[in-house]
Amino acid sequence: MLKSNFRSNLRSNLKSNLKVLIPASLRRKLHVLKIQLQDLWYSQYTSFVGTQNLLVNYPVQIILTQPIEITSHSESKKHNLHIGIQNLQNRQINPGQILSFWHIVPVPNAKNGYRKGRNITDNALGLDYGGGLCQLSGILYHLALIAGLEIIERHPHSLDLYNEKTRYTPLGSDATVVYGYKDLRIRNNFSFPFCLQFEIQQDSLVAKLCAMQTVSKCKLEFAIEEHPAYKIVRVWRHIDQKILISNDIYRPIS
Repeated sequence: MLKSNFRSNLRSNLKSNLKVLIPASLRRKLHVLKIQLQDLWYSQYTSFVGTQNLLVNYPVQIILTQPIEITSHSESKKHNLHIGIQNLQNRQINPGQILSFWHIVPVPNAKNGYRKGRNITDNALGLDYGGGLCQLSGILYHLALIAGLEIIERHPHSLDLYNEKTRYTPLGSDATVVYGYKDLRIRNNFSFPFCLQFEIQQDSLVAKLCAMQTVSKCKLEFAIEEHPAYKIVRVWRHIDQKILISNDIYRPIS
């Protein structure tokens, strides 16, 4: 037991020391390389949707709209959303292909034209390049849940930034993305291709799933368990049976 605790503490201290010694930019590059090698090893890399996929325009099957909160950073958020949408818009996603958010959306930095916007980093609210992209990944995740698509990777936010008056999407339907660390990956488990369309209006973001075949909506069920310092949110999806999709913990913003 003592030996096990010693090894655990040693690993923890080593990890903390490396975090201090190695610059954040280098740690991110190393992590990106690790993910790319894993994708190659598991033969996922060749399944990703990319800019080589055809641009198509199919009939709308499912539409989802979310309000964009008007704040001092909302114009920067809309600007970042425009950049994020460019490579996703009308891109054909073939059966079996994987839509990886960070494989097709440009890296969030100044070089790629992003502005600083509101962002959660290390469980704290701040400003960073690409702030606001999580609404794009979130509406895409919510749309995928409703459509019955296969979710390969998704991460919830650590903090609940909203109350029931300001919340623009059900708690538990969000998807945070952090370049190099947290991705959103969705597989087309249909027998036919589809595409996505997005529209940024003055105070809302619209997402559409489009296909030549009919796509039926799945029923989603959200259950919130309140605790003094956090909330547990469970999400079920009803297709042929009731399936637990996620079981997340959210803490209030301090």
